[in-house]
Amino acid sequence: MYFKQLLLLVTLFSFQFIYSQDFDVSILTIPDSLKQNANSVIRNSSTKIVLESSKKMTVTRSKTITVLNKLGNHNSEIVIHYDSSNNIKNVRAYVYNAIGVEIKDIKKRDFIDRSAADGISLFNDGRLIYYDYVPTTYPYTISYEYEIESSNTAFIPRWFPYTSYNQGVVKSSYEITYPNDIKIQKAEKNFENFNIIKSEKPTTIKYEVNNSPAIKYEELCPSSLEVMPWLIVASNRFRLENVDGSANNWQEFGKWMYDNLIVSRTSLPESTKIKVKQMVSGIDDPIEKAKIIYNYVQEKTRYISVQVGIGGWMPMLATDVDKLGYGDCKALTNYTKSLLDEAGVTSYYAPVYAGGDKKSMEQDVVSVQGNHAFLYVEGNNKDIWLECTSQTVPFGYQGTFTDDRDVLLITPEGGKIKHTGIYKTDDNFQKTNANYSINNEGNIEADVTINSGGIQYSNHYGLEKQPKRDIEKYYKSNYWSYINNMTVNKYDFSNHKDSVIFNENIELSASKYASFSDDRMLFTINAFNRALEVPKRYRNRKLPFEISRGFIDTDEFKITLPENYAIEAMPNNLKIENKFGSYELIIEKIDKNKIKYSRVFKLNDGQYTATDYKKYRDFRKTIAKQDKTKVVLIKTTP
Repeated sequence: MYFKQLLLLVTLFSFQFIYSQDFDVSILTIPDSLKQNANSVIRNSSTKIVLESSKKMTVTRSKTITVLNKLGNHNSEIVIHYDSSNNIKNVRAYVYNAIGVEIKDIKKRDFIDRSAADGISLFNDGRLIYYDYVPTTYPYTISYEYEIESSNTAFIPRWFPYTSYNQGVVKSSYEITYPNDIKIQKAEKNFENFNIIKSEKPTTIKYEVNNSPAIKYEELCPSSLEVMPWLIVASNRFRLENVDGSANNWQEFGKWMYDNLIVSRTSLPESTKIKVKQMVSGIDDPIEKAKIIYNYVQEKTRYISVQVGIGGWMPMLATDVDKLGYGDCKALTNYTKSLLDEAGVTSYYAPVYAGGDKKSMEQDVVSVQGNHAFLYVEGNNKDIWLECTSQTVPFGYQGTFTDDRDVLLITPEGGKIKHTGIYKTDDNFQKTNANYSINNEGNIEADVTINSGGIQYSNHYGLEKQPKRDIEKYYKSNYWSYINNMTVNKYDFSNHKDSVIFNENIELSASKYASFSDDRMLFTINAFNRALEVPKRYRNRKLPFEISRGFIDTDEFKITLPENYAIEAMPNNLKIENKFGSYELIIEKIDKNKIKYSRVFKLNDGQYTATDYKKYRDFRKTIAKQDKTKVVLIKTTP
């Protein structure tokens, strides 16, 4: 209460200054409802786009945001991209304290100007200016505005009223004006749960949202793109680096990409054409041909980013990749396609939104989309997707990078939307078998075999290329971090790329694995695959939750008990089955000093309601409890 009174007093003294601004940026003017669960509050955000023609666009942006605590600092960063086709004008920025008094006037010269290169780019003419304010007290407010003139109209800015979870919004607006001869395509995402005000006229579209409370982040919640409102906009006629294009439908747009960005880049040297013919000589199966070519590309090339002008979207010449042995995703994909063409195998260049989140092309808005390119090959009743930037990924393996999403195929006839491969729950397996023994001192020795496939293959196969020190650290500090005093005595890996299965054989030992209480010895029977993670508890969960990829773990351990000890107590067998998955535990006594432990844990992918969360948490809590249960042995008389 005292703090609020003090702020009010200082605010009255500062009345004249504050109200010389466009609006009062004092924290006192933020409604309490917008500060609840918020790390930052957008006070006013405005995006105005004037599309003068298919060849010229002006974007004016302004934003004022109050950061309430250190968790909101990332929302105050100012980053503005530019290049030879995008000119920044009229950059202004100010910082205000809690009561709205200006404490810093930031000029353009105060911004850091640097290359937008990602650290592995060979060429990149993209640049950015950025300013990262370092606060000394909280809360503070940062306000900025700038204008960009662009001759590229292929990328019309999108509208994101929220920029993150835990952020309130006082006001956010978006406006686009365009000429009569241009048709604007748009997709309004997640508008239904927000009070979005929309105004649409023949050549102007406006959106606005006011007083929208923060959306609190909750564990396992979907991507913000699935929860928060956002808008994607595109023009049916555009220009990209002085190349005119049209996008009334995906077929037309794909045809434009093929004719302007792809077809002229596929020529190969005659010597390489001869080599390709020799490599696939006598082979009729197109998939076998594709495997040979893919292996050749992996051995010959390496990934390095190249982004200059339209080169950011147009692949390098296949002849240059052939000569230099490197390229970015577009270049290596196009090169692989060129080699396959020469081998008589049909393939298609495919832009995609790659990454762990399953982001699809927005089909309702025909435009340049995606952040990556890879290759599609039609197999015998099976779609094959080739990641051409990796020197280690098996033929046709997608992993979590490009699985289960809509992508665009670029064919000579035009563009086609196609869905990539889906890894089903049973495909994502891990099988752990172990023989371990415990001696009278409670020390453990074990031989462990782990076989993994599907999505779980990608969790393991990278070990093959790691040095010994990192492998031992992985097992001791990561994978089996709950086993103290562990020593990895021996390991051996087998990477079966044809079947996409990775095999690990590990010999290990650990002192004092078991604990003692008087004449009793206690040890956790599940030594090598414990699912101990329990989702966070929420009293009143608001958001749905998502299990993006399912899996199945099958474990079988044979345990030799120490001499002079008998079994006093063992965990009970258990079987659970529900919509989230299943868990089955069976423990058998083979003879007086041997036990067999069998466990199957299956987790189903899916989207679930907030009301399901408690049941899911209880399911995982039960599994974590069972995976920590102990066998109790009692010492016998010799």
